[in-house]
Parts: sequence; structure tokens; C-alpha cells
Amino acid sequence: MKQGIIDWQLLGERIAELRDEKGMTQQQLAEKANLSVVYIGFIEQGKRHGTLDTYVQIVNALGVTMNDLLKDYMKPGSFSVPEKIVTILTGWKEKEQDAVFGIVSELAKFVRLFRD
Repeated sequence: MKQGIIDWQLLGERIAELRDEKGMTQQQLAEKANLSVVYIGFIEQGKRHGTLDTYVQIVNALGVTMNDLLKDYMKPGSFSVPEKIVTILTGWKEKEQDAVFGIVSELAKFVRLFRD
């Protein structure tokens, strides 16, 4: 069932795929997301689609990001900085954050030399 740009069946399949990667059953996901197992099943089949709150509960329960869930709908370059980095740098001064990004940028250049 597709409405707008979201193909709800494809999105449901992505949730099932992420759940399987985590080794979780629908029951386990439902419990962690505080949703019913029937509702999780309907979402995975594309028969129902929830609110933004529903999907936040699901990604939190799966331990993934919204980017992971919505990657099929994201334009290249629209992904945000991984939440782990944001968490680490929260509370740091801007000068300190800039230093970390400078180091990461130089490291990325170095890695590309050996990858290509």
C-alpha cells in the first residue's frame, strides 16, 4: 500500500529485516516498543502505518536510527552524523568539536589512500 512517497509494505519489510538482523521476534520487538504484536505484524506487512511516535518506538526498540529505517527514501548526502558521535560530543566546546572533526577528516583522507 503506497501513499505519498512512502511504500508502507517496503517500510514494513525494512522493519522486519532490521528485526531479523537483531535476532528479535515480533513479540520481543512489540514488548520493547510497547506495542502489540498484532500491530507489529500489520506494520511489517504494510497493512497499517503508525504515527511518527510509533516509528520512534520501533527504532529505539531495535537500537537503530531513523536513517537506518528510512534509507530507501533518503537522498544521497541527507544522512545525519551518527547519533553515537553526537552523544560523545554533547557538552563539548565548539573548539573541541572542531578539533575532533579535523582529526576525523584527516583520518578519512588517510584511509581513502589505502582503500582505493
